[in-house]
Amino acid sequence: MEMIRERALAIGVGSSTLAHWENDGCDITDDDSVKAHVAKLQRRPKTINPEYYTPPEELDETPDMAFLKTSLLRTTDERDARRLATQIKGLADAEKLEILQSKYISMDEVKSAYIKLGSVIRAGIMRLQADLPPVLEGRTPAEMAKRIGEAADKLLTELSSNAAEVWGDDD
Repeated sequence: MEMIRERALAIGVGSSTLAHWENDGCDITDDDSVKAHVAKLQRRPKTINPEYYTPPEELDETPDMAFLKTSLLRTTDERDARRLATQIKGLADAEKLEILQSKYISMDEVKSAYIKLGSVIRAGIMRLQADLPPVLEGRTPAEMAKRIGEAADKLLTELSSNAAEVWGDDD
């Protein structure tokens, strides 16, 4: 009991807290084991010695799903099993959210795309209005229809071949 008190004082926690950590499977005599246990805690004790606290930015990345599943299968402790199951569910939910975010675009992006498309088409039509009258002057209706069709095809070809310019894509 004296060893637990001395160790608790060195770590900066109460002896009852240290006894709970030992019950959780932490080797309270090993500094690395204590540091690893403190890193897993959701709430850090306020009085803990900073030497035993690892800042969140120094912790490893979130374990992957396979590691968590393997750990869950190997654990015999109910508390660890619940913690691992919660982590697995959280990771799965985060992955689903990433997938959903990559599949959908915002309404602002859609509106912006329509505005760009509308302005490009309007500019093309304005150009046709300026270019066609001199070309159509003195032509028969059949020739006029042919020239208008050629001009419209040329406009559509320009729109499709210059898609990067129209949409600002770098692809």
